Amino acid sequence: MHPILQYIKHHMLIPFIFGVLFILSFTLEPIDQMFEGFINILLSKSILVSDYLLIGGLAATLFNVSLTVLLNLLIIKWLKLKMTGPIFAAILTIAGFAFFGKNIFNAIPMYVGIYLYAKVSKTPLKNYILVLLFSSGISPIVSYIMFGIGLNLSVGIPLALVVGMLVGFILPIFNAHGIKFHQGYNLYNTGFSMGVISMFLTAILSVFVTIERSAQVENQYHLPLLIATLVISVMMIIYAFILDPKVSNKYPILLKNSGRLISDFVDVAGKPATILNVGLMGLFSIAIVLGLDIKINGPVMGAILTIIGFGAFGKHPLNSLPVVLGAILAVWLTPLELTLGPILAIFFVTGLAPLAGRFGFIAGILAGFVHLLITPLALAFQGGFDLYNNGFAAGFVGAIFASLFVIIKPIKDEKQF
Repeated sequence: MHPILQYIKHHMLIPFIFGVLFILSFTLEPIDQMFEGFINILLSKSILVSDYLLIGGLAATLFNVSLTVLLNLLIIKWLKLKMTGPIFAAILTIAGFAFFGKNIFNAIPMYVGIYLYAKVSKTPLKNYILVLLFSSGISPIVSYIMFGIGLNLSVGIPLALVVGMLVGFILPIFNAHGIKFHQGYNLYNTGFSMGVISMFLTAILSVFVTIERSAQVENQYHLPLLIATLVISVMMIIYAFILDPKVSNKYPILLKNSGRLISDFVDVAGKPATILNVGLMGLFSIAIVLGLDIKINGPVMGAILTIIGFGAFGKHPLNSLPVVLGAILAVWLTPLELTLGPILAIFFVTGLAPLAGRFGFIAGILAGFVHLLITPLALAFQGGFDLYNNGFAAGFVGAIFASLFVIIKPIKDEKQF
């Protein structure tokens, strides 16, 4: 097999998919217009919620997505790491948030900080690869200090770089303790850790400036993004059957897994079954979009790609459905409306899927219901600098409900749903 095809195969189609997006970004608009939009993205505040489709347009956003993914693929190649389920989830999450808040520039200071921590602690950087990849979720702090608080660039740029590197430096230390808080029932563990750090940064910044957030999004690209999601999902399903025509016989092994951290589905059921699940989680996301008549914008596309990515690392239809239903019920049974915040919570609540996988359907519904209610409070606490706001909220929900449910159902086979 040709080395390029071999590379694509080992990396579960990621280089192919985002290579196509890179080429496509040059065909959608005049190149000068695309680069102008890309500069607008790089110079934006990037705080939640900054829809890059609105700020830079579709071509510039796809260019940012593909470049950001390329940077992280190069890091993985440099460290000589294989494409595991967790790394696959991280790459797709990075791609998703490159639609709203994460760009090729503002993530680098965190990476440098983690690199420096690895050097100081005399630990191989590859040991912190997941923290490094997910650390870009707090990258808006870099953009906001540079471009959002009115500082002269001669002050704002070095200050932002120092703060970003400092956050990256302390994140591996803090992240190791975060998982103990929610006992592995929040798949967005780094999002929880960054939420706590972001809360401290927000408290400090709020003394000097008023932190302003926006919720404007661009819905005009709904149809092409919906079609792209469908194509990617079907492609993954077909590819799974190409790799193993009998993959459906192995898929039930994956479905029996609770998803609790750390559940690498590649190790649990093999790469073909994992890729099949990735494709099915894409269709699961489409079902939510069509069932609730949701328009796909930058943030929603980010949520969809995150669900698809975590199809390799903890999420499957059986453990995701209960928490999603719980979040939907929270909208239907309360005065809340289906605005952007609740919409995103309905997608990202799947980070709590292991609760349903471990404790059952009703437990999942209850967790999903409560998660949707507390997510706005989490955003207010962390100020919008942690793009994984739902991961911050899910950390508290996971900690509380896991402690309660384990009393009610103390004995349960982890593999049984």
